[in-house]
Amino acid sequence: MFIKAVFRKWVWLMAVREMRRGLKPLLLSMLCVILGVLSVVVAFSFRDNVTSSIGLQSKSLLGADLALDSRQPFTSEDEALIRSLGGDQSRQIGFSSMAYFPANGQSRLVQVRAVSGKFPYYGALETEPASAVDNLREGAKALVDENLMLQINARIGDRVKIGEHEFQIAGKLRKIPGEPVAFSLISPRVYVPMTYLDGSSLLQRGSLVRYRVYFKFDPKVDVDQLVLRIAPQLQRLDLRADTVARRMEAISTSVENLSRYLRLAVFIAVLLAGVGVASGVHVYTKQKTPAVAVLRCVGASPAETVIVNLIQVLIVALAGSLTGAGLGVVLQSLLPLAFKDFLPVTTSLSITTSGVWVGMAIGLGTAVLFSLIPLVPLRKISPLRALRSSYETAQTLKDPLLWLVFSLIAAAITGFGIATTASWFYGICFAAGVITVFGLLVAVARGLSNLIRRFMPGFLSFPWRQGLANLYRPSNQTTAVMLAIGLGTFLMVTLYNVQSVLLNQVQERAGAGEPNLVLFDVQKDQRQGVEQLFDSFHIRVRDEVPIVTMRLAAVKNIPVETLRRDRTAKIPDWALRREYRSTYRSRPRETERIIHGAWQGRVDSDAQPIPVSLEKGIAETLRVHIGDSLQFDIQGVSLLTQVASIRQVEWQRLEPNFFVVFPEGALENAPQFYAMVARTETSGVSASLQRAIVERFPNISVIDLTLVLNTLDSILGRVSAAIRFVALFTVFTGLAVLASAVLSSRGQRVKESILLRTLGAPRWQIVTSIVAEYLFLAVISCMTGAVLATLASWGLSLYFFRTVAAISLTPMLVILVAVTAGTTLAGVLGCWGIFQRSALESLRAES
Repeated sequence: MFIKAVFRKWVWLMAVREMRRGLKPLLLSMLCVILGVLSVVVAFSFRDNVTSSIGLQSKSLLGADLALDSRQPFTSEDEALIRSLGGDQSRQIGFSSMAYFPANGQSRLVQVRAVSGKFPYYGALETEPASAVDNLREGAKALVDENLMLQINARIGDRVKIGEHEFQIAGKLRKIPGEPVAFSLISPRVYVPMTYLDGSSLLQRGSLVRYRVYFKFDPKVDVDQLVLRIAPQLQRLDLRADTVARRMEAISTSVENLSRYLRLAVFIAVLLAGVGVASGVHVYTKQKTPAVAVLRCVGASPAETVIVNLIQVLIVALAGSLTGAGLGVVLQSLLPLAFKDFLPVTTSLSITTSGVWVGMAIGLGTAVLFSLIPLVPLRKISPLRALRSSYETAQTLKDPLLWLVFSLIAAAITGFGIATTASWFYGICFAAGVITVFGLLVAVARGLSNLIRRFMPGFLSFPWRQGLANLYRPSNQTTAVMLAIGLGTFLMVTLYNVQSVLLNQVQERAGAGEPNLVLFDVQKDQRQGVEQLFDSFHIRVRDEVPIVTMRLAAVKNIPVETLRRDRTAKIPDWALRREYRSTYRSRPRETERIIHGAWQGRVDSDAQPIPVSLEKGIAETLRVHIGDSLQFDIQGVSLLTQVASIRQVEWQRLEPNFFVVFPEGALENAPQFYAMVARTETSGVSASLQRAIVERFPNISVIDLTLVLNTLDSILGRVSAAIRFVALFTVFTGLAVLASAVLSSRGQRVKESILLRTLGAPRWQIVTSIVAEYLFLAVISCMTGAVLATLASWGLSLYFFRTVAAISLTPMLVILVAVTAGTTLAGVLGCWGIFQRSALESLRAES
């Protein structure tokens, strides 16, 4: 029936004729469509543009054609393989070290990169001045991360001491090929010439160092085929190869994950735009009810009356989609600009037809589905409505066709979630979360109207009671406004709460009495000197942890080399080839809990196999259980162990935690270094202690929890700012829905105000009732959104972050006050000018 009605000529002629009589409510809905389509086009264009940029700048992601790296110094066999590959070669040694700046007496833990050769071959180290890279090869010069220089107020020309050498800062390091700027916040980079590493005492036993050689080959060389050919040698020598193709694949995966989040986030704005469309169409159909009844009187079928109005909605939605797509193309630089600190490439912009078409399809589909909610009841209108306006009231909630529309909307949300996340589970979870939030907001809006209708507070004055009564008057927009305000509040409060949870996880570890300073790479002959240094500052060493580096040789009697070749083993390569830093002690720590097996605290020195305790995550990764064997290699000495217990570890604590813990009596004679844990009460004492450590023991690295907190705060601030920027798409769409709801009910308010004025009500009472309506609506909407955000934050904290929820009261109150004030102001401005129409004019319009 509906399909036949679409192809009838008079239906289209009637739709066009009816459009001449006024489309103001639909034009307001078109604004929502424009914002929804704009957000989708921007999000989808982001993925296409970044992916295209990665392809164009592929070689600059690595800076070379091939990179080989090792955790150990290159052996003679390694060097022979490297020489046989030929090409232009450059070397780099990367490690963590303390950098001391004599000009201001500050020190920082940095990532030192000692370089030789012409790297990077593709792209460039962006520095200030641009000639600083060339100056690096002229002597004891250094390039220092720009963010670090800003933090400690260092200048070009100052000195920086690393190990036993002092370097002159030749320039600020702004960007490294293939590395996001945000990396500098986590680990500031300092580039120095490799020739100055000799005799620096920085590379001690146990130091975590990466040795890397970069290659530039003739363009005719197929690098991927070359890597496949030498793969057996690389595996035997424990060398890792990195190519342009592999780097592109890894970065593309990260970009795709980010893009999925963005698409899910802007889809919330699209759904909210659908609510705006439904709100505008609802008001429009109320105005068209007499015309629909007349059409029924002259013989139009119920399906034809619906199609006439649906065609009008489609025309307006198409115009809105085209406008939104055009604006999306113009504004597609917004997301790359917001996420520029987290992207490894400079994004080049181009018109992506796929993003435009998808945006228009989603916009049109959403507009049609949500417009059907108020359009479907039109088929229930009786011809008698043309004679008696109060003849019947449609029971929309009992209409099976309306429930079919709701089911189609739910199916569309679920389908989009599954298609975007590429997972049935996460897609269904996304759909369930969205439907739950929308459903709760609608339920609160409906419940509020019914509650006020039944229990109107009698102690309130007339204007305030009138304002409350407006929440359930005919053609009210309570539900639309609740969704717009509540959803916006929900998103913003949730973001602030999540940021607080992450910060509190670290801040809790800096509480009274908790360690806040950790020293790594303390050699055996340095222990006494470090302890004396602590004593001179009246600081007690809380703990002294021995660390032994080792590699995994076999899992359950199967050699690691065999497991790495076996594609069915399902053990990640990183777990098999990584360097394990282990310790030994007689009892578990407070940060550990035995969940399987029994702890073994001490064994004889000749015990075989040695009972060890594994952390839960690494045990699952290696696929081992209680009683399984693991064989380790310590500088050529084989050590057979057996899993005796499995531990749950609190990794958030600022103290050394380990994958593998041995009992006492097993590793005392093995080569080892130490980590020391202490607490300083003031930042001044901490800075002085770190300066003294750097001057006397340059190989020792210091982690200061205060700096960790500042770094985390800075990173989360940038991440939150970018995420809040994405949330603005939803907020702006919510404002459009709010404006649409206010302006759509303007005609009803004009009639109410004229009636009240006719009955003798002064202007201040009418204005007060409008303020009261939107004040009540905003407060209730904000409170509902805040409560839902609190529940969401609690769920994320408990099940995702595994910590106690942290509620940001101050930002929450600021958001509530700002949104409430903005909503009230919007309501008042939307009714501006209602006193300019005379009562006689309104009465004549009604007659």
